[in-house]
Amino acid sequence: MNRYSRLVSVFTVLGGLTCAGVLRAQEAAAEPVYAPGLLQCFSAADEETSTDCRPARLAALHLPANAAPSPFTGQGATRVQWRGFLDIDLADDFTFSIEGRGRFTLTLAGKKIFDADGNDLSKEKQVTVELDSGKVPLLATYTGPAAETAELRLFWSSFDWQREPVPPVVLFHDSLDEDAQKSASLREGRELFARLRCVKCHAGTEILETSMPELSIDAPSLQAAGRKFQTEWLARWIENPRGIRKKATMPRLLHGTDSQEMARDIAAWLAGRGKPGKVKPAADPSVIKKGGELFADLGCFNCHTLQEPAAGAEGPDRISLRNIGEKWRPLGLEEFLLDPDRDYKWIRMGDFQLKAAEAEALVAFLLSLPGDPRKAQVFKRPPNPALGKELAEKLRCANCHQLSEENRPAGIPYPATNNIEVLKKGGFKGGCLSSDPPGRHGIANFGLEKEQLSNLRSFANSRLDSLDRSSPVEFAARQMRQLRCEACHERDSNPARWPTLEEEAAHLVANRLEPGNKPESPEEKFSVVQARPPLTWTGEKLRPEWTKKQLAGTLDYELRPWLRSRMPRFPARAQGIAEGLALQHGYPDVSKPLGKSDPAMAKVGKRLALRDGGFSCVSCHGVGKKPPEAVFEVPGTNFMYASERLRREHFHRWMLDPSRVVKNSRMPQFADDEARSPFTAYYGGDARKQFEAIWQWFLEGRNITPPAK
Repeated sequence: MNRYSRLVSVFTVLGGLTCAGVLRAQEAAAEPVYAPGLLQCFSAADEETSTDCRPARLAALHLPANAAPSPFTGQGATRVQWRGFLDIDLADDFTFSIEGRGRFTLTLAGKKIFDADGNDLSKEKQVTVELDSGKVPLLATYTGPAAETAELRLFWSSFDWQREPVPPVVLFHDSLDEDAQKSASLREGRELFARLRCVKCHAGTEILETSMPELSIDAPSLQAAGRKFQTEWLARWIENPRGIRKKATMPRLLHGTDSQEMARDIAAWLAGRGKPGKVKPAADPSVIKKGGELFADLGCFNCHTLQEPAAGAEGPDRISLRNIGEKWRPLGLEEFLLDPDRDYKWIRMGDFQLKAAEAEALVAFLLSLPGDPRKAQVFKRPPNPALGKELAEKLRCANCHQLSEENRPAGIPYPATNNIEVLKKGGFKGGCLSSDPPGRHGIANFGLEKEQLSNLRSFANSRLDSLDRSSPVEFAARQMRQLRCEACHERDSNPARWPTLEEEAAHLVANRLEPGNKPESPEEKFSVVQARPPLTWTGEKLRPEWTKKQLAGTLDYELRPWLRSRMPRFPARAQGIAEGLALQHGYPDVSKPLGKSDPAMAKVGKRLALRDGGFSCVSCHGVGKKPPEAVFEVPGTNFMYASERLRREHFHRWMLDPSRVVKNSRMPQFADDEARSPFTAYYGGDARKQFEAIWQWFLEGRNITPPAK
């Protein structure tokens, strides 16, 4: 078993020692329940007791001066504590080092190995310790400098690998820890408060520039609902959203025996907003087939299923598309696929920047799927659009939804009795937060589970003030979970979900026709590996400015044009995720400007890229307009974009040992364990200097030219 592949191993406390005052006392036979990441706790610099804790993937921190380290703490000098376990697979000697500024201590298995203080912690002497296998108790403390940026990164190395940040896959904490459970409860309540859009109806929570970003979350615009949606589906959705989608965040607002009739009235009114497009002729079978291939290539099955999920079925929660024709009008669905966030900025559906013909093919495929017959219902009267409009006003639908160009959601105030402070006095136990919401029209029933309801109440009663403070690190973590990034990308010890689900769509590409109208052979199908990059080191690897462009879809090039899948755009979340990932890895959310290249070193770097007498970089990587010369299995990214995309620190770590950064990487390792390369004509074979020369060549950026043969 690989040193870093395990999630759980036998707990060993070296020499019977524990981190006093930190690790929770446990019964002799009890075992911790290990969860990924360390527990990161915050307090004021002059306080010993932590005021807030949260799981952290890394022992790293970057906190701008006077910024709040978490939503639940104030601004100012901060004391941070990381506690948990370091998972050691095999006993060995390990060398630890640090970067940053401030005061830092590190204790492993009860033994203090670092006690440093200064403006440049990278000058501290490295410390080598022998560690036995098992879960080694870890305690690290850090106090940032007053009124200055706090910064800390913890590294290690061993005989088997070069210096690297201590990776997330070896860091664990006890999920039964009281602080860990309190943190999880509080944060779920806070997230629910924002995601359920409580501020849209209840006055008393002002949205500030520094507020939790999700407080600004919108809802789908309905000003053209009749152009997009089928009227019958609208009625069923309005009457009971969770009857269609189990985890819908829209509450049920209509109750009682007349709820279906009233929902039909509202749907009839909405159906008059926007004219349905012309009915298209039946799609050609070749267009339907192309749409199916696109469904498979884009990995749509990661978030959607073509079947109706069986009750109680295990696996990822996915939205069924089996009866999609009941919801969407064909033209409305095409327009949606071409621009998913046009009418809903915070939609979780990514924008794949489809071409018109692609959207048309996808719609043709989806509407060709067999549907399930639905029983015809008998109603007492025809729907009344005028009454539907009145009902929509009474239910305050415009608090969340845009209903016309003039009427943008601004939050129509409820009566004073629904002010946040008034609700707090009642313990948030009535109305929509009642254990058994009253069946009165207009009372929102979110269908919350008992634990969710408890967490939301607890948060609302105690920490509403945290809504005024945002943590980019936490925002990035929440949004990556909401957007299901792990479906396409592996991260830490978690494999991508894609390979486990793609069999569902295998039949759609089984007889794909390539240009020339011949079926694709297995050799052709796998001639270019379709793997997507892992996300474990994204915050350390990429410059946040580039990450923002990638997520916003504003790059002026395709980084990996050979992939059939595409990276969707999420413009509303792009900046927050990019900044949060950088800060999580202990780096600033704004990169230093790229300097000019050293001409002499760049010249050497250019020579080192050659196939003959160099590392043969140009075999797999394009340079500007010049394509790769001899690709094996998969191309590499174009060197034209390397410096605008990568952090220099990560580039060097990658070059020293690619497979250490990305398991099973196809990139060769050019340096030995002593950082020596076989090309002694350059810098005497010093691989670090040679790699720096290549970086200097990369700094030519978009003006880079390929090396002459």
